[in-house]
Amino acid sequence: MKKLLIITLIFSIQTTFSQNLYPQLFDGSSGITNGYGAWGPHNYIREAGVDVPDKGVITFYHPDTAPEQKPTIFFISGWGQTYITYDKFFKYVASLGYPVVNIYNYDPGSINDSYQNSIDMMQQAVSEHADWIDTTKVGLMGHSYGGGSTIWIGKQVFDSNGLNWGTDGRFIMMFAPWLSFKMEATDLQNYPPNVKLVVLQSYDDWHNGGPNYNTDPRAVRAMYELINIPDSEKDYITVFSDEDSTHEYVYSGHTYSYEANHYISYTDIISGYNNPYDAMDVYLSNRLTHAMIDYVFEGNASGKTVALGNGSASQKDMGIMPDLAVTDYYITNRPESAFEYKCSDDDPNTWGNPTIWKLQDYCEDADNDGVIDNLSFVDLPKIRFTVFPNPSNYFIQLQFSSNNQTIKEIQITNQLGQIVLSRKNCDNYLLDISSLTTGIYNIQVITNRGIGNQKIIVE
Repeated sequence: MKKLLIITLIFSIQTTFSQNLYPQLFDGSSGITNGYGAWGPHNYIREAGVDVPDKGVITFYHPDTAPEQKPTIFFISGWGQTYITYDKFFKYVASLGYPVVNIYNYDPGSINDSYQNSIDMMQQAVSEHADWIDTTKVGLMGHSYGGGSTIWIGKQVFDSNGLNWGTDGRFIMMFAPWLSFKMEATDLQNYPPNVKLVVLQSYDDWHNGGPNYNTDPRAVRAMYELINIPDSEKDYITVFSDEDSTHEYVYSGHTYSYEANHYISYTDIISGYNNPYDAMDVYLSNRLTHAMIDYVFEGNASGKTVALGNGSASQKDMGIMPDLAVTDYYITNRPESAFEYKCSDDDPNTWGNPTIWKLQDYCEDADNDGVIDNLSFVDLPKIRFTVFPNPSNYFIQLQFSSNNQTIKEIQITNQLGQIVLSRKNCDNYLLDISSLTTGIYNIQVITNRGIGNQKIIVE
């Protein structure tokens, strides 16, 4: 595989294309035509890939304009996924006028080596494309293995004791992240606080098609809660599959739906579990990335409302697909046993080196309520409250075991873990649930004193 890839690179040439040659969606719809998520005015150039012996491949995209130092996106590929996997996404970013550096690792399983190799290749790309890359404004993105790696890499490239990139703007976006390896709790608590962070996790993220889900969200949540980034500058986003059969479409003889699986921004290459590039990619990857770029690199507040909107309507909107769920305190109602990669797993047969995954001690969830038991030092101790009447079909009242509780967020999820009702900064303890259908739900309440969960029954 490696030899074939190198041969392909040797015979590749600089290619210039108009984005108009590439339809935005394969389902025949026009995608987003204006605002965040719409294609930009530029054509793109993909430079010939650079093979870095024993490390990986660097692929560079930029707009078809005269060279000029511009804010730059560095994207770390998922396990075994070359630039082709994300080609349309990179073209999209270049159409907006920004360069993209794709880093593909030959051996992502060697975590200690591959993480450092990514940084080495990023620095090589800066050296080779100094006329394009502005390291004072840097976005770090990644998918799967690459998504998990971004936190450690970000620590090295953004920290003032490291490369100190992004002094005028820096962000991280993690797509369907695998475990964030090599990070101690103290590393996260000393993280550069001016990094903006978005985690995008797919609700139906299966590991290689099943039977288990992929990465336990507790693993990402442990990182997310420990990291030294203000709540106002980070969001944890859950993406749901569209179960409406009327939205299915046919491409190349296959029927597809908008599935929130492990894959994002795929090309029209149909292979294994890969999906076509469709509206899910446009509304999720393109729209939120564009907004993040506009906020962090250009200073536009409207971009923050979409990329880091803390659950704003414009952030959650996915067109015909289910809205995104956005919360600073992600809870899963699935036990660890449902996941292939478990937060508390330190089995050396799984990782090869149990010291690589360093947050397993912050993952305990003994009662499987989705709340990590031993993260109380980040001001999320468990609290007790009661709900009455329960059952109910109209209003419920919350009553706490201690006084002086200020409600920061209420979130009600159904049996599938989907958020069906949420409220922020409530000024009373009375909640209207008349919109909910009959069934059993979980209500999660976050106050200035901690977090608690209860079951409620809607009649």
